[in-house]
Amino acid sequence: MVKPVTVIITPRDRYSKLSQCIHDLYEHTHEELFDLVILDLGYPSNDLEEAKLYLQDKTNYRIVEYGRIIPMEAMSRIRGEITTKYCVFMDNDSRALEGWLPPLIEAGENTGAAVVNPVTLERSGVDEGAEVRNHLYTNELRVVSVDGTPYLIEHKTFRRSTPDEIPREISETQSFELHCVMFNTEVLKSLELPRMTIREHLDIGMQLRASGKKLIVEPRSRIVFDNLGTRARLSDLKYFNLRWNGRITEDSSRLFEKRWGYKFYSEQAIYNWAIRRRIFLVLRWLYIPIPLANKIDRLFFAIRRKLLPIWDPLKDPFAESFSLYDQLPDGVPKQLDHALS
Repeated sequence: MVKPVTVIITPRDRYSKLSQCIHDLYEHTHEELFDLVILDLGYPSNDLEEAKLYLQDKTNYRIVEYGRIIPMEAMSRIRGEITTKYCVFMDNDSRALEGWLPPLIEAGENTGAAVVNPVTLERSGVDEGAEVRNHLYTNELRVVSVDGTPYLIEHKTFRRSTPDEIPREISETQSFELHCVMFNTEVLKSLELPRMTIREHLDIGMQLRASGKKLIVEPRSRIVFDNLGTRARLSDLKYFNLRWNGRITEDSSRLFEKRWGYKFYSEQAIYNWAIRRRIFLVLRWLYIPIPLANKIDRLFFAIRRKLLPIWDPLKDPFAESFSLYDQLPDGVPKQLDHALS
């Protein structure tokens, strides 16, 4: 029997939670639907041993060792080995929920979409709010002008809404996030995968838009990710610091700008976000409760922003912005360069 999907689990912000991710995948997914590939990007040995112990009676998985590289490099390497019609990339701190996969496959078959995204929920952790809330439903690229220079804004609809507030119908989206996403494998193999640790999902979304491919969200499919709420380990910081390395994130922004011609309004804020997350990870490693960790984190950055203000010249940048594709000829972005690094 030819299975329709390869599920590929990879770290993105941390190493821990791999076994929980695998457990929930098998708990909530019929094995005849998928084969599993675990990308070992430098996991501590105890994480892999725990995963192997759980998988000892499974026959539909393999572990591919690449060493400590960024997720996009791993995606670029593994895609040539995928033989199923669809492939799902899932971060190791994401958790499948009951019935999550069949709606993605059905939506892919019925719409011919290149990308089908589940609704991505997040558990309480970094930031405050509902215990479980929306992280991503649909995503829109908007543009705002500052002194005649256009800057992009990434707008997430229904951000931080509770799950029952999210619309139930399939919707088109302009991008996705890699917490969990299903690609048409043939389309994935045709994409340029630039060496980025930020903006990579937007780059891919713009490539797909430029080639006339469809991206959709299927709300019947839902996954939830940890949002760094679970206590961190020192090994988590090791991988977080690779993905959010200052040089790599800066290079990612400049590469995106070179490829598409746009700067990001929130660029400085994102770099500060990464610093805040490091602080939060350390506080959680020290067993500081989530509410207190968030208070300490906010206090630190309230002081930091007074000493080192973030560039934010507009009172309400979203209100002054407009949809990027609405003002482009035929609604299609123009790629200026094809450099991958």
